[in-house]
Amino acid sequence: MNEGSPSNVARKLLAELIEHKNSLPFEEIIIFSKKKNVKIIKRNFQNLRVISYAELNDISEDYIVHFPVLPFILPNSKFLLYIYTKFMKRKRIIIQYHGDVRTELKSSYKDIRSLVHLLSYIFLPKLLKSAEIVITHSYYMNTIIKKYGVSKSAVIPNAIDKYWFQQSDKYIYLKEPIDENKCNIFYHGRLSWEKGIDLLLEAAESCIKKNKNIIIYLAGEGPQKKQLKDLCSKLEISRNVVFLGNLNKEQLKFFFKSVDLAIYPSRFDNFPLAVLEALTCANCPVYFSKNVGIYDFVIRDNFKLNYFELCISNITNILDNVSVDKNKGTVTLQREFAKKFTWNTVIFKYIKLYYDVLGEDFEKSNQV
Repeated sequence: MNEGSPSNVARKLLAELIEHKNSLPFEEIIIFSKKKNVKIIKRNFQNLRVISYAELNDISEDYIVHFPVLPFILPNSKFLLYIYTKFMKRKRIIIQYHGDVRTELKSSYKDIRSLVHLLSYIFLPKLLKSAEIVITHSYYMNTIIKKYGVSKSAVIPNAIDKYWFQQSDKYIYLKEPIDENKCNIFYHGRLSWEKGIDLLLEAAESCIKKNKNIIIYLAGEGPQKKQLKDLCSKLEISRNVVFLGNLNKEQLKFFFKSVDLAIYPSRFDNFPLAVLEALTCANCPVYFSKNVGIYDFVIRDNFKLNYFELCISNITNILDNVSVDKNKGTVTLQREFAKKFTWNTVIFKYIKLYYDVLGEDFEKSNQV
């Protein structure tokens, strides 16, 4: 029911599992929900059983619980489900680990609200090791959980919806129209410390002083928004930085087709859908830091894409060398790489994992 990439991935995964239900090693998919959301979810998934915590005792069948987002150690419904499943019913658990709690807390330790997750920080290794298997979305994140002592893990990349490969001629209304005579730079995603947007702005300062035609568009919302606006004022580049807020898919596509460069300077990131969306449909070079989990897949598949070592000087160099003439060769390679991460392919990695957890043969069970 939440917003954001982890919840979007979970919803899409559920939809794909329903579509491929004949390939699953399960008799039934059951959705667990907070009691207040049960009726809403039942309306959207009329053919599935939707239960709250109070109804768990009514399930007599054997089952596996798949947590698409890590259950924080807090007195919430998801953690109660974890306790009930692991210690009372002694059932198997799959944890899908989207982001590293410890890294996030280290980056936001000055925020007093983050202290509420201190227990999650302390008990995280034990929590992960208790799972039958932990799913991560990048080899980078898989390396982190190995350091926590997790021995059973699987890397399954994020996947992109076929929507991003489709052409669109729909008219788009924008409050901030793009001036094609300018040098337009684009970022979209969460406005938070780990995304490195402050580094992008600091790098842009010297570039803008040399070239007043540089415009940076920042799409998205997040806890660092005010700080980033204050930084623009401090660097005296506010006139050249446009905060767009959240954009819908059509608006994002429009920017990808219209700008001269898309850039993602993350300090750390698991497997961001934002970068994958840009690689899929941008008509310009897409740059991302080596700290983005996608980088591991690029190297493994030997693609020559635009990744960079994260530092202000490297970002400055990228901005200084933006070409108004869009590099079609780079665009073609970007799209070829993105095609490897469609749900048509990735969903079967989940299905095979379910068979493995149950000790069954995926290939034998799915022979035609």
